[in-house]
Amino acid sequence: MKSDLDRLMEERGFDALIVYGPAEGNAPLRYLSNGAKVTHATVVKKRGEQPVLVVGGMERDEAARSGLPIVLDTEFNFHQHYKDTGDRFETTLRMYVEMFEHFDLSGTVSFYGISSPGAALVFLTELGKRLPHVTLTGEATRSIFDEAGITKDADEIAALHTVAERTNAVMAETIAFIRSHAVEDEQLLKEDGTPLTVGDVKRQVRARLLYYGLEEAHDMIFAIGRDGGVPHSRGEENAPLELGKAIVFDLFPRDPVTGYFHDMTRTFSLGYAAEEVQHAYEQVMQAFNAVMDELAVGQPTARYQDLVCDIFEEHGHKTPRSEPGTTEGYVHSLGHGIGINLHESPTFREHSEDILAAGQVFTIEPGLYYPDKGFGIRVEDTIYIDPEGGIHSLTPTPKDLVIPIP
Repeated sequence: MKSDLDRLMEERGFDALIVYGPAEGNAPLRYLSNGAKVTHATVVKKRGEQPVLVVGGMERDEAARSGLPIVLDTEFNFHQHYKDTGDRFETTLRMYVEMFEHFDLSGTVSFYGISSPGAALVFLTELGKRLPHVTLTGEATRSIFDEAGITKDADEIAALHTVAERTNAVMAETIAFIRSHAVEDEQLLKEDGTPLTVGDVKRQVRARLLYYGLEEAHDMIFAIGRDGGVPHSRGEENAPLELGKAIVFDLFPRDPVTGYFHDMTRTFSLGYAAEEVQHAYEQVMQAFNAVMDELAVGQPTARYQDLVCDIFEEHGHKTPRSEPGTTEGYVHSLGHGIGINLHESPTFREHSEDILAAGQVFTIEPGLYYPDKGFGIRVEDTIYIDPEGGIHSLTPTPKDLVIPIP
């Protein structure tokens, strides 16, 4: 949680954190700025103190909605420095030197944000020369924000609940939209008599996401037949919807205001399911239910990946444990944390050191994939552990394989 940052900073020896760059795709900046709708900013967080948001004057009102103290970048004499040097890089360096003086930054300062690796290397190297009394650093593995974000506070949980409710509504409305179409020769048809396609469904989904105030930050997965057998195949736009073919529908939108995601997957077959698909689906649901029955605070996440591998291997499927790198059978880890990032800690893979704890939000998503047999199956809920250790799914949409077509 954000309230853990000061403790984590002390453990890591950080006296201050600086996050900078554009806001889009900059999870640490969005996290510290409480989702402020700014285009570019710097956040300064000293240990034991509230973060401060540094922005341009044009964004002062949006920045103020963050609830954080605001400092305008004019405080650091951008225009004068640029007039003196005519060089934006030099101007930025001088501004940051003034920023360090303004906030009385000393000791060890860790940097985060978005910049090209080369630009960041040159910038921090030169800035370090001008601030010899300060140690500039960063983190290459699990960052302080990754660690803090493993558990969520009440405001974050509320944000995750509301995006979950709206995502489930879109899923339900999409299924209803599909069911509203006529069938001829095993294909669903639009009013003009042409086949209903994957692209048609995706356009309908995007319209409903917009209606519910959600955005498609990453392209959804709506993959039928063989495409569903490759886990991250997005689906072919022109592929027609046909009866009896398994469809993997993975929907993971973001609330553009809060920045929080929901992630859910349903696999369904229209009208009827092939026997082989039905059997595989039952095995996926066996694995899913076994995990849900065993989830408990204090347990290592790796235990649940092993549990799923046990079940699938007993049914004769390859797994990452029995055959690392396999492209058929069970081919991925069981789940991942979710929040202001679509994928974050805890992780549910072999040898993960993560432990389940109250306040965590994560996905559980076992699957089986057989592209050469023309199908894939995945079922995914987003799960929340409440302060008392209760396990709750934020994804109540039914998990029926066969969707009747009138």
